[in-house]
Amino acid sequence: MPTNRVPKGVRGGGQFAASAHMEPDLSITNADFPSVGDADVDQLRALAESNDPLVRAEVTSSIRVPDDVLERLAEPDQPPAVRLAAVNTGYAGTADRAAEDPHPLVRAAALTGWDLSDAHRERLAHDPKVQRVMGLISH
Repeated sequence: MPTNRVPKGVRGGGQFAASAHMEPDLSITNADFPSVGDADVDQLRALAESNDPLVRAEVTSSIRVPDDVLERLAEPDQPPAVRLAAVNTGYAGTADRAAEDPHPLVRAAALTGWDLSDAHRERLAHDPKVQRVMGLISH
């Protein structure tokens, strides 16, 4: 026989009713690293070396990210999510760099770039893997 979560006749009571509690005495912020939006160039360089690919991808969103850091985050040894974030910045040169990427999703993102050369645009327009990705995201 199933147990009722709230016994009959008890309004808002029972095992799963809200109860008062204290807030935890825990902070997950790191005073050495502000948010990416507030980070200076040296802090961005340090964050770009993070073991966490999501942190590296977030670095690309800073308006202060140096070109050499953005180029490093677009290199093929970076995870595809980091390279995709780099091409989606829209900074000059990112689309042409991503047009040569090994991952078709990154190349597809390059195809939408304003700075993609005509030669790369023509090649990507006929790249079957890129066209498959474009077909998947356009439906």
